[in-house]
Amino acid sequence: MAAPNGPNQLATRVIDDLIAFSGETEVDGYMSFFKQQQISNLRGFINRMHEEATTARNEIGQITALIAEMEAIGAEEHHDHLIDLRADREATRTKLEGLEALIKDAGEQVEIKEEEVEQLNG
Repeated sequence: MAAPNGPNQLATRVIDDLIAFSGETEVDGYMSFFKQQQISNLRGFINRMHEEATTARNEIGQITALIAEMEAIGAEEHHDHLIDLRADREATRTKLEGLEALIKDAGEQVEIKEEEVEQLNG
């Protein structure tokens, strides 16, 4: 007869893997290890989002400079391009706001998880 494959079986396998990987046999020990992995992943995510935010800021600067140059030379025949550039700049600003919100949320998650690790480690 085959072993059951329900949620409890999966949870048991995950816990067994955590114990094997971390070398911890106490719940607090392997939960601390797991939380530290989550913190590491979140910090990597935050770093990547900072890079994306920097790219977005650079793009906004480039678009703004291009708009200023086109306006300075009086490129009236390219009015549609100016409208498109302004729309692109606004879309990038919206993207930047979203990235900054993600960074803030992930930072708050890191703080929460660090407190949890402190509690687990006593």
